[in-house]
Amino acid sequence: MGIFLDRRLIRVMLAIFLAAAAARAPASPAENAYLIRHVRIFDGRSESVQSGEVLIVGNRIAAVSHLEITPPEGVKPTVIDGGGRLLMPGFIDAHVHMTAVMIPADMQDNDPAYVAALEIKGARAALMRGFTTQRDTGGAVAGLKKAIDEGVMVGPRVYPSEAVISQTSGHGDDRHYRDLHPRWGGTLSFDERRGDAIIADGVPEVLAAAREQLRHGAVQIKVMASGGASSEFDPLYVTEYTPEELRAAVDVASSFGTYVTVHSYNSASTRRAIEAGVRCIEHGHLIDEPTMKLIADRGIWLSTNVVVYEDVPPGFNEEQRAKFVQVREATDTMMKLAKKYHVKIGFGTDLVNGLEVQARQNREFTLRARWFTPLEILRQVTSGNAELLAMSGIRNPYPGKLGVIEPGAYADLLLVNGDPFADISILEHPDTALALIMKDGRIYKDLGG
Repeated sequence: MGIFLDRRLIRVMLAIFLAAAAARAPASPAENAYLIRHVRIFDGRSESVQSGEVLIVGNRIAAVSHLEITPPEGVKPTVIDGGGRLLMPGFIDAHVHMTAVMIPADMQDNDPAYVAALEIKGARAALMRGFTTQRDTGGAVAGLKKAIDEGVMVGPRVYPSEAVISQTSGHGDDRHYRDLHPRWGGTLSFDERRGDAIIADGVPEVLAAAREQLRHGAVQIKVMASGGASSEFDPLYVTEYTPEELRAAVDVASSFGTYVTVHSYNSASTRRAIEAGVRCIEHGHLIDEPTMKLIADRGIWLSTNVVVYEDVPPGFNEEQRAKFVQVREATDTMMKLAKKYHVKIGFGTDLVNGLEVQARQNREFTLRARWFTPLEILRQVTSGNAELLAMSGIRNPYPGKLGVIEPGAYADLLLVNGDPFADISILEHPDTALALIMKDGRIYKDLGG
């Protein structure tokens, strides 16, 4: 019963704060119309930027033209003069943890209502950094998503995975080393009680765990398939879950019309996951060249990240620090191999342990410039990530077009001060770089600030 009681308590407390936030949420965009003129348009895909204008009606892009747009009869849009700025799709982050708003020890020592308030603050902050969509790869965020979608609070679109599925002693088993396993008289871990993780061993338990996450609103399933950099008891070389267990998760996801993504650093775990039918690899920093070629040949996504490894978090023991450094030092080889084989690369950040850490989200743009051109990075964070998220198929909560500027696409748009094609690092500073933020046809930051 514990996991359900904790979930309910958090949701009740969350509702208290959402009610206070409701008055600040923008009105429904149903009748809104905007005509954005005098802009340079990056549509999320093209190699070139074209001058033009964009008409938005409701929450969709109605027209894109390099000539002057005449609105249809009955549509009287608010005209926005872009002043020659760059207009581009909103950013998409393919790997976040929206509930990781404090370090784990502080999370356990604070009232759930306070933690929920930080989650609300974090969601709004992500949107104000230009991230209009986020794929949450582990955390009980279905309620947060619902509140955002209904306009009760402000935040990005959310693709939830709900609880990560981990084997005993896997990356997701956060028990203290003295804590007994529930099978031998212990209780659920804190992360399990919060709904952020679930420990499942054997095919029957994995089947049940995957089904449970879909029941709670998961859009895709996240499974821990290798050791982790931040966890204490699973070395990076460990291959987690048997082929049969991985296939069980894949079968459940497939029956619901969606896919499995796995946390995996090493080659053996990555190959096992691919053979089981997994369609996306998270991280992948330690995989070898034959495995990278396999990823490319099978059309598997590599959703990786750089910024999270820039600094070793405080409080890590020596073994954790060594794993973190190992992953960071392997990043260069991984990125070069991914480029060599034209792997489909997702843009993710994976920042946890507090809002101050999550605020470094836009740093990922600058760090990726070591391997990718600005155009490649901007495609990754827009149309590329949109393609990745669309693999959720019938589970896709936003089945329209994301990550592009074209008729019929969702009106998730950014006006940028300066030229990120000349200097991608300007996006590291969204307060000054982003002149306008629009999500779902609603303006959250306008040209007046």
